[in-house]
Amino acid sequence: MVVKSVIGSVLMLLSLTTDAFSQPPDGYKGIVAAEKWTVLHTPGRRANGSVPIGPQDKLQALADLQFVGPKPSHPYVLGNFAADGTWGIVGGFIQRTDGKNAALRLAWADQFEIEGIMEHAGFGGWFFLLGWDQGHGYVVNNVTLKESGSPWFVGEMRGNKTIEDRTVELPKFDWKGEQPFRLAVENNRLSLTIGRFQAIDGHPLEGYSPGLIVLGVHDTNYGPKNLRIKSLRIRSLPAATGN
Repeated sequence: MVVKSVIGSVLMLLSLTTDAFSQPPDGYKGIVAAEKWTVLHTPGRRANGSVPIGPQDKLQALADLQFVGPKPSHPYVLGNFAADGTWGIVGGFIQRTDGKNAALRLAWADQFEIEGIMEHAGFGGWFFLLGWDQGHGYVVNNVTLKESGSPWFVGEMRGNKTIEDRTVELPKFDWKGEQPFRLAVENNRLSLTIGRFQAIDGHPLEGYSPGLIVLGVHDTNYGPKNLRIKSLRIRSLPAATGN
């Protein structure tokens, strides 16, 4: 009985520690991924013109976000990023409405999956930050080029900078038009499905930890990628097993 009691206490302590570790810092007012789906955006009633994202909306712009991507001096691949853009709702879709470098906070999560429908058009660059917390995390960057296809990069970030020798270029894939997608970090492995295509399949994220999920567009010699979010929802997945 004593052994069972001790084991129970240890398991409870580990559970509480994990829960505390997964929680956002004090003062965070955004969405935290939960076991049940949380809807982040639905088209709703369409309005004429552009409607700014208000303080009551679940998705919020990160006006002060700054970091260095995997290619600081490259004219197309993500490099020095400093947010200067705004977001709004146009025809039911969330999209960049001003500026050339714009970041949108989606939620705080540990292991998670996001499902939605997003439209991509034209050339330019965009990215996801995953597990972003005080300059640490991972960046997933894609850019559509006129002559060289559409390469993808996954890189670890420390001190607001992407680590060069921990950045991997993945096979090219061009996200065209309006597509359903699923982005997931499960057991510290990254997967991304766009339509019926598996763009990223279980890419390991060594040392991944809970943090913000951020969607953004960045300036290139073509300008930023034109993307529009039609729908978006998120839920948490079981904690990583350590395997």
